[in-house]
Amino acid sequence: MVKSNKLLTIPCYLFGLIGIIDTIIVMGLGGGINLGTILPALIGIGLIMWVHWGHRLNKQFKDKVPKLYRVFQGVFLIFISSFLIIEGLIIYTSKSGFSDSEIKGVDYVIILGAGLRGEELSWTLRERVDKGLELLNSHPNMKVVVSGGQGPGENISEAEAMARYLQSQGISLDRILKEEKSTSTMENFQYSLQILQQQKGFDITEPIIIITSDFHLLRSKMLAKRNGLNSVGVPCYTPWYIRPNVYLREYFAMIKSLVLDW
Repeated sequence: MVKSNKLLTIPCYLFGLIGIIDTIIVMGLGGGINLGTILPALIGIGLIMWVHWGHRLNKQFKDKVPKLYRVFQGVFLIFISSFLIIEGLIIYTSKSGFSDSEIKGVDYVIILGAGLRGEELSWTLRERVDKGLELLNSHPNMKVVVSGGQGPGENISEAEAMARYLQSQGISLDRILKEEKSTSTMENFQYSLQILQQQKGFDITEPIIIITSDFHLLRSKMLAKRNGLNSVGVPCYTPWYIRPNVYLREYFAMIKSLVLDW
């Protein structure tokens, strides 16, 4: 037991420091102070504390309440297993590309919102909109649904900000459909679908392009399918220095969507 604890010391310290540093970086980039940004630091501090006091607490817990200890072990095993599986699927999906044949003839693309600073696109949202701009420029008959409501610290809706940016880059207003009510990924698709169903000739069985961040692609495609959409996912790059934060948060978001988003 002592030997195994020593083997875990370096990984725990390493991942603990990564979590703390990642939170500092994300907050420094304007991520604010919320559960999402500080969660990696909290887990990191917990790992470092476990290195120092975990063995002693573990022994006391096991000796005093053995039945509860076994329950805790089972829950922890389920958590670790589900975490590895879901994160593996998130990473695998984020690396999946798309072919020209998949998007050939597609009439609509949905760009999912990702936060504003006042009226300015966040870095993440700018990446998504620029990816959409590439497709719109190369497919002049394609229309876009910009999807995102107005959140805390935002002076306008994310949809409005995206529409303004696309117009400034030469995309005509008649190609832009604004969905301004959504506050979650599930609502992105629910409200976007309502708008699409009002468009002449829209066929829900035909492929539709979804543009979002690479870490968000798995959940987005899952929720698009639940809304009856036949989606082609187009991932956008996430910088390495915020990946620990967003990939960790996405695990919990996936659990929430698997259970509640129907």
